[in-house]
Amino acid sequence: MISVIVPVSRNEEPFLSQALESINAQTHRDLEVIVETDPGATGPAATRNRGLAKAHGEYVAFCDADDYLEPDALERMVNAIGDADMVAGSFRKFGNFEMTVRHDGGQLSMSEVAAYAMRNLRNPREHQLLSGCWAKLFRREMVGPFPERLTTAEDMAFNYDYLMRCMSVVVVPDIVYHNRKRMQSVTTTFDPGNKPGLFGFLGGLRYVREFLLGFYSHDEVEEAIDNSKVYHSMLYFMRICAQQGGTMNDNFKKLYP
Repeated sequence: MISVIVPVSRNEEPFLSQALESINAQTHRDLEVIVETDPGATGPAATRNRGLAKAHGEYVAFCDADDYLEPDALERMVNAIGDADMVAGSFRKFGNFEMTVRHDGGQLSMSEVAAYAMRNLRNPREHQLLSGCWAKLFRREMVGPFPERLTTAEDMAFNYDYLMRCMSVVVVPDIVYHNRKRMQSVTTTFDPGNKPGLFGFLGGLRYVREFLLGFYSHDEVEEAIDNSKVYHSMLYFMRICAQQGGTMNDNFKKLYP
């Protein structure tokens, strides 16, 4: 059985029906669907953890409430897992922009996974397969909690924490998931009084660093991490400016008056 966990925040409710329809349409029928709402806006990590506490399946998958699955997504992933510990499927981003994140199919050793992660840190616009917890299949007995102190990049942290317990990962080259990109998502909500929340990806990168230090030297990892920090800081600030309007200088002074 696959436990499919769907966290729902207030701004995702208009899209929830499409997400649930895509789950109900799955060709793999042995499913446990767990919908967890977040009425207090406490964060996706806490919401997903409540879902994990209720899960009984051999496997766990996640679907955000404003996204949707391909009809054969779960069947493809459960058929692919074999003796691997995790399946990562290719996915499509849509909405504000269109992008496909895809990788050749097959089983990867953990050193190959580490090499893929390093390529992402060195050029974060590419090799993004390990960024989200969706489009993936996890063995429930190996899953740890989402770090609730993080308000962004908590799914990246979850992935790399899980990868530290893996022996191999299988990649499905076909698109299994559609990820909606919106300006009003949780990760772009502007709160000048919560700078750690705005740039929470820095906390997520700590998990990436810990995983990679098992395969690369400290200097190699730090150089790659620094590159990713610069990229994501610029990206998040651009998103804040687009959401808030006004000049970059005005928004900078909101963060650092």
